[in-house]
Amino acid sequence: MNNSLLTLYFSKKILIIFIMGIASGIPLYMVLSTLFIWLTRENIDISTVGLFALTQIPWTLKFLWAPIVDTFKLPFINQYLGQRKSWLLLTQFFLIISIISLGFSNPNQNLWITAIFAFLTAFFSATQDIIIDAYRIEILEDEKQGAGAAATQFGYRLGGIIAGAGSLYLKHLFEWSIVFFIVATFIAFLMIIIVVVKVDFDRIHRSSENFLTPFKEFISRNTIEKNLVIIFLIFFFKFGDVVAGIMANPFYVKIGFTNIEIANASKIFGVIMTLVGVFLGGYLVKKIGLINSLIISAFFQILSNLLYVMLNSIGSDFDYLLLTVAGENFSGGLGSAAFVAYLSVLCKKEYSGTQYALLSSVMGLARTFLSAPSGFVVELVGWGTFFLISTVVGLPGLIILFWMKSKFPISKQTAVNY
Repeated sequence: MNNSLLTLYFSKKILIIFIMGIASGIPLYMVLSTLFIWLTRENIDISTVGLFALTQIPWTLKFLWAPIVDTFKLPFINQYLGQRKSWLLLTQFFLIISIISLGFSNPNQNLWITAIFAFLTAFFSATQDIIIDAYRIEILEDEKQGAGAAATQFGYRLGGIIAGAGSLYLKHLFEWSIVFFIVATFIAFLMIIIVVVKVDFDRIHRSSENFLTPFKEFISRNTIEKNLVIIFLIFFFKFGDVVAGIMANPFYVKIGFTNIEIANASKIFGVIMTLVGVFLGGYLVKKIGLINSLIISAFFQILSNLLYVMLNSIGSDFDYLLLTVAGENFSGGLGSAAFVAYLSVLCKKEYSGTQYALLSSVMGLARTFLSAPSGFVVELVGWGTFFLISTVVGLPGLIILFWMKSKFPISKQTAVNY
């Protein structure tokens, strides 16, 4: 038993997947977390800070160029590195340049320059995610996909600690430009490892299908009614969670917490609580099924937003910050485990890269476009009322889940449809 576990988790393939997970997590947290703290510390208007959620558009629209990354072979370097690694090398090179340029921008002098480099960082990060997801699926046998997903999550969260807590700690020693340069250098180090380490796997022979084939297959698989239910659930399931989450770090800054307190609570303790939620969420999916797990997760996500209301009333008390972070991250991890499992069973293996990009992009619409006005809402109604609103907007996802459970009972045999 122990030998089988060692073989499953401590292999070259799992190691590469873990490293790719770190590379995936770093730029996301740099844009969605560290950048927001930096802008808030620079006294940029909260309404403007909220608009920086629009820099996430590439993660929302990545399905548009996913078929190109899936099928097009880069000249010259493809014959040496293969399709996935050649695309990854090119993408990570530009990702590193974008992060360094973002760090050397000055939001007080020219906020548009900062926004442009934040957008470019998001674009190359989203492209990197397309490649990493596809590469993970290809190099692992079916029975090891679970271990690969676990390795990805661990790497992703470690990348979040590096970009989140790591950046805030470094800020006490260096200027923001040096902090972003150090983080970019770390990605360069990971890039070298990924390119150099070789893994054996069965090469996928990709045909030059029409780029629309993955989309057509997904749409034609179910009735219009079922497709609409799927889309609405994906859109609303984490809606309240992301609306609150996008303004969490500016909120911590505004009510008086220091960078170190935010790093210790949100970026380290929070990551631990997220992992606890992820593992419990995976266990619930196995024991009670997808829809029941999603319903329980939705309840926790909605209730966790009320902790922000409590913290706003109490003020900058570190113990209550820990409680708020614990609730928000635990519920987020719980929901993510069930939600990723749900999205995964919706994808047909032949088109998993493009279809997963499509489905996750639907979720990204809520995170990007509808969370962008969050800063304006805060200025209009205040922090307490804002977080009450974020609690209410989480209800539609829960209502859809109850409707689905009553109208379309789910079994293991029909899980692929829902």
